[in-house]
Amino acid sequence: MPKLDLHCNIDEKMFSLTLFLTRLLTGLTLLYITVGCLLFCREFLYNATAMGLPLPVPAGLTVVIAELFLSLLLMLGWFTRPAAVLSLLTTAGLAAVFFASDFNKLYVALLVLLAAALLPCALLGPGKISLDYSHAVRRANKKFRG
Repeated sequence: MPKLDLHCNIDEKMFSLTLFLTRLLTGLTLLYITVGCLLFCREFLYNATAMGLPLPVPAGLTVVIAELFLSLLLMLGWFTRPAAVLSLLTTAGLAAVFFASDFNKLYVALLVLLAAALLPCALLGPGKISLDYSHAVRRANKKFRG
């Protein structure tokens, strides 16, 4: 019996475009959540107090601002893997406080969907359409100049 040579041909340009669109849409979703937390800051801090979290105003707002910068890093493709992992953790924490731990099935489904969108960014990296890739190319060209 002949040995089968099964492989998957992946178009690298389309793969990088898919990663870029995943990063962009996930970053925009995170940005939407963060802006919601900033616009409804009073409710956010009230929910934290109601949940019994000793969350002072500067610490709560620091987490929100950190999420804002993580979403921007994710959209730009700069430090993509750490930004994806950290944004998953901060988004879960912010959303738990913002919704005052009132987890319904839709909320859990949306959080799992957001985790599914962040997973390729965390595992595969940013792709060619990113600042990480252009920085790596620039560093490699500088190294091989002689």
